[in-house]
Amino acid sequence: MYLVEREAQLSELAERIGPNTAGRGEFLAVSAPVGCGKSALLQAASARARTQGWKVLAVGGPELEVPAAVDVVGAVRDALRDATATKPPTAPTELAQHLVALASAEPLLLVVDDAHLADPDSTNFLRELGRHLDSAPVHILVSDFRRSAGSHDSRHSVPLYPRSRRRSFTFGPLTRAGVVALVRNRLDRDPAVGLVDELLAVTGGNPLLLQALLDDAVATGAEDRDEPVYGCSFAQTVLTRLRPSNCPALTDVAEAAAVLGPSCTQDRLARVVELAPRDLHHVLDGLTAGGVLSPGRVLHPRVRDVLTGAMDHQATRRLRLRAAEVLYEDGAPAEHIAQHLLAAEAAPQPWAVGILCEAADQAARRYDYQHAIALLKLASDGCTDDLTRVEVHAKLLDITWWVDPTLVSRRLNSLVSSAREGCLSGRWLSRLARRLAWQGRADEADEVFAMARAGRPGDPETRIELAITDFWIRHVFPGMPHATACDGCELNPEMVIGGFPWLPSASELPGLLTGGGQEPVTRRAEEILQRARPDHADLEAAQVALFSLLAAERLDADGLWSIEAAVEAGGTPVPALWTGMLSVAKGVVDLTRGDPAGTVRSVEAALELLDAPKWGIMLGLPRGLHLLAMTEQGRHQEVEKELSRPMPAFYARSPYGLVYLRARGRHHLATGGLRAALDDFRSCGDILRSWKMELPGLVPWRLDLAETLLLLGEREEARVRIDEHLDLFPAPHARSRGIALRLRAMASPMGRRAAGLRESAMVLERCGDPLELARTLGVLTQTYQLTGELNYGRRTLRRAERLARECGGVRALAEIRALAARQTQTPSPGPAVRRPDPAQPAVRTPVAQDKSAAAEAPWAAGGPALTLAEGKVARLAAEGYTNREIAGALYVTASTVEQHLTRIYRKLKIRRRSELGARVNVL
Repeated sequence: MYLVEREAQLSELAERIGPNTAGRGEFLAVSAPVGCGKSALLQAASARARTQGWKVLAVGGPELEVPAAVDVVGAVRDALRDATATKPPTAPTELAQHLVALASAEPLLLVVDDAHLADPDSTNFLRELGRHLDSAPVHILVSDFRRSAGSHDSRHSVPLYPRSRRRSFTFGPLTRAGVVALVRNRLDRDPAVGLVDELLAVTGGNPLLLQALLDDAVATGAEDRDEPVYGCSFAQTVLTRLRPSNCPALTDVAEAAAVLGPSCTQDRLARVVELAPRDLHHVLDGLTAGGVLSPGRVLHPRVRDVLTGAMDHQATRRLRLRAAEVLYEDGAPAEHIAQHLLAAEAAPQPWAVGILCEAADQAARRYDYQHAIALLKLASDGCTDDLTRVEVHAKLLDITWWVDPTLVSRRLNSLVSSAREGCLSGRWLSRLARRLAWQGRADEADEVFAMARAGRPGDPETRIELAITDFWIRHVFPGMPHATACDGCELNPEMVIGGFPWLPSASELPGLLTGGGQEPVTRRAEEILQRARPDHADLEAAQVALFSLLAAERLDADGLWSIEAAVEAGGTPVPALWTGMLSVAKGVVDLTRGDPAGTVRSVEAALELLDAPKWGIMLGLPRGLHLLAMTEQGRHQEVEKELSRPMPAFYARSPYGLVYLRARGRHHLATGGLRAALDDFRSCGDILRSWKMELPGLVPWRLDLAETLLLLGEREEARVRIDEHLDLFPAPHARSRGIALRLRAMASPMGRRAAGLRESAMVLERCGDPLELARTLGVLTQTYQLTGELNYGRRTLRRAERLARECGGVRALAEIRALAARQTQTPSPGPAVRRPDPAQPAVRTPVAQDKSAAAEAPWAAGGPALTLAEGKVARLAAEGYTNREIAGALYVTASTVEQHLTRIYRKLKIRRRSELGARVNVL
């Protein structure tokens, strides 16, 4: 062992054992904790004494091979026998005198390592020899543990030896500088700061442990690494140091400290190992002085791992159970107690099941679902009565559902049976009903929820669970009869304001999707999303709010994206269902912004995160959205293949399933199956009317039905459906209103058609859907052609085709060209659209950018540049808009439009409106 920070002690020892001290003896005692280099110091001092002509007689050591007792008498007798060829005396007094006589011829250094372990005869011998030190050239050099540091075995101690002619040397672990010096000497390099920090943390500066770690680094060729190597040498040193064969007390204390881990205190150790306080204090002081234990009586995790890994199963189990009991008595956190029960794989105590369940709840709140499941499984094994076991199974189902909803089907069946037998409380009946509803098992959900309501709950927690289940079932199964509120289920504000501030709004929301004004829907949904947290407790409320905003066409609502920002900035793991539903919501927004490729990417990301069975009752939304987007991209064969995949039988009982039903109808409509489309759209309408529900943003069934009826030539019924939609949803800038205005114009006489289409275009431009705008411009192109306004028609057609291409709208482009081709045999100018790769983002020009680009576009050769405002007016006038329509689109007065046109005519040197189109280059 390298001697570091021991130079002063070695120098003084060498001086006291020098040539000038041979005439008389001295008692030299080296005291230090185990592993701090006592043996190395004695060996170095012995070597120096030999160079000074001293005869050295060494007994005991080294530290890692500590015997049960040090036999000094036996070792001295053997040495005398070899030196004199005679039989030495056996009595301590005569043997001491014999040794003194031998030293008269040659100065003698008797070195006794671990003198505190000397047997009684050896102790008497050393005491007798000490009486001759004043007159004999005999030095006694011994090592033992410092009394103040404690010892795991202290039969004798240095104070038993003579105080005259005595010098003591004490030291402890290395300082930081000493660690640096030792590493530099051993690895032949300056260690990194991080390496020194880690070495100090693990070893406390104990040279023996440090040397073991450095041995592992050298043995593995990792001398250049800036982190310790924990190998065989370290493990062996820890076990030999902390589990010595001659001291069961130290072994018990070290293993108990390893099991208790960060929860270790001196009091808890005393109760776990049942050791007398004085003896325990003695052992702990020794470990602390040696750097192995921190001042707080805690072992480093690396040391704990070595000790616990070497313990046999039964010993570990016994200590774990005892540690759990001690921690429970002290009121320690449930998680700390449950950790020991889980490691022991047993929960025999009557309080253990409750502790495990509490710890499982805490683990679930940290999103550590696997750990929570393990705790609940152990709790289930420890249950002694059936009612408690059923409650634990309900908890286990609840948390397993968050890991994988498809794993709970079998357990759901068992719990439904238990519910029918009256084995579940109202709280768990409510949660079970929600899980059944999520899986589409509507009738069973209703049955179980009725049981929960019949229980007349009194505690606030159960009332809250009932309220959450109530709005969730009303949301996913709006066609089910809704019972009146149960007695005693009322929620006072103080019950929900802390953990569930969104609950009053969520309870109202399912009943607000009835058509008419959408402001109440938006207000309640935003209240929920601004207060909801991205965790399992708030999922149902957030999902109801998101769906309601999407269904009500409030895609610009602040709450819709506030929850996404909260998820991104949370810094904690977010349940996959949260991430998936936000991705689907983004897909809806992309589709209504004319980006079907973006919708495909968002939905496929959501379905990759959660495969189809895990979506449960909500599967219709992502699958239907996927089909709608692919239909817009013209991927009809792929849509047909997707439609051949089965959907759950219950899908049409939920509004989420109607999105899928609508998507199927849109596919039939796009591929010429008009009657099949008509049936699907009528089914959507019949179902929604029976529910007294309207979903214009997701299932605008009246408009889909009207579009189909127009293609079938049934204009009267189409107009009725369109007018119904416009009456129900009067919002001036809603996307569905722009579509409805286009359809109403198509059903109107030719004389009124162009004005209606231009109004539709203005609404769609304002709401930001260039794909539907392209469709409207396509119909407007046909109208201009039919009314002989061919210049307007050509310009409008070019713009319609450009928008459709930029959006990747293969189907829309085909519709636009088909409309134009009905009136002319020549194909429309412009390149053919290439079907977009769904994996690539669509290249799309926003509408505002389109306006600006057109306004700032170059004009006919020789024409002066117009201002931005004049350019906007010129473009709209060139497309056939009236002055009043232009004023409404640009939010100016008709007089302002007339003034702009006057300046435009003067700058372009034209006299009438019909000449304007020839001078405007609409890109």
